[in-house]
Amino acid sequence: MRRKLDKDELRKLPSWPEKVIGGKYVRLLENVLQQLRTEGEHGNRKLFLDDVFITYLLAFHNPTIRSLRTIEDFSQVKQAQKHLSVRKVCKSTLSDFHRLADPKQLEPIIEALRKELNRKSISQQSNSRDLTELLKRTVAVDGTFLSAAADVVWAICNSNKHGTKRYRARLDCHLNVDTWIPETIVVPDPGQSESDSAAANLQPGRLYLYDRAYSSFALINAHYESEGDEPVAHADFLIRYKPAGGNSPELKETTERPLTDADRAAGVVSDRVGYFNSSKSSRHCILRVPLREVIVEYEEDGQTKQLRLITNLLDVPAATIAQLYRYRWQVELFFRWLKCFGNFDHLISHSKSGVQLHLYVTIISVMLMYLHTGFRPSKYMFVLLGQVASGSATLAEILPILRERERRCELDRQSKARRAAKNQDK
Repeated sequence: MRRKLDKDELRKLPSWPEKVIGGKYVRLLENVLQQLRTEGEHGNRKLFLDDVFITYLLAFHNPTIRSLRTIEDFSQVKQAQKHLSVRKVCKSTLSDFHRLADPKQLEPIIEALRKELNRKSISQQSNSRDLTELLKRTVAVDGTFLSAAADVVWAICNSNKHGTKRYRARLDCHLNVDTWIPETIVVPDPGQSESDSAAANLQPGRLYLYDRAYSSFALINAHYESEGDEPVAHADFLIRYKPAGGNSPELKETTERPLTDADRAAGVVSDRVGYFNSSKSSRHCILRVPLREVIVEYEEDGQTKQLRLITNLLDVPAATIAQLYRYRWQVELFFRWLKCFGNFDHLISHSKSGVQLHLYVTIISVMLMYLHTGFRPSKYMFVLLGQVASGSATLAEILPILRERERRCELDRQSKARRAAKNQDK
């Protein structure tokens, strides 16, 4: 059983020099903490996953508690000891604990919070019924890099334009663009490419949005299963490809599709269906499946540029394809939010299990905040919560602002929905 200090014992302990927030989130999870007690003893000292989880949860909400040393110091004050069952979380013991931890023990908590958020979340509104239905199953996929020490064996070494070597570790995320909730977030195996990591974590029935780093035949093949002699898609995809030529394949045996006024208004200049062919030098052979190429023009820095999109969505308007890809930016926003608000821009562990553990606690903390505020993330929420993370505002101070902003956004959504309904009835 977890034994915590009584009130008399707590009064004798020093206090953290700053106000500590996040205790209410620990209390919300009291009923599941005992389930994390199954983690075995470490060395000659007891350190259990529940205490590590609580420490990380509180550190997430307090920007001055970020390193192993400050975590050790914080663990000994009364604000932490009122929740912990150990008198001190030593940084050396915690560092060793990371290598032994099983992050999968936290997955039931993440799944329970995800279901609760799905139940309460408001789906994104769109002027297109096709797009609205697609967004409900759309997942944006990307990876991000974190600074790491050179002795992190699974880190990637590269050089910038000045020749300076950098060691970075990668995180891969599959983000549901309708709910803004991570469906998959993993630390890939050493040497595992982004496309291989994505292929290993596909879920049936989903529609995946990928950037250019994921343009591989193997990943396209992974979206199909063999049924008899013909491959059948068990998941859909939309991938941004480089312009055809060089290492970027051309679409063969193409059939042009006519463009509508709506397609042209969305910037679509070409829509055709064909096949990719594997060259003799290719490491992977591509399945012979019909693929669609949609070319979209857009303006950037006063120049007209083109976006080449490859998808297996053959029965939706080209304008919808063009609009759909814009939602991939949400995973970029999520990473930015994670690094700034979650302060997950550096590693406090050098082991994969330790990084995954820290990441899971961060995701749980984010979900708890969504449930507490009642708002799905937005750029306004991102800015305001950044102020909380920097210590320039408290959560209590920003909540009224968030409520008013969300009220106005909801009025705008309702107004757009009414206008769209009128246009469809005409």
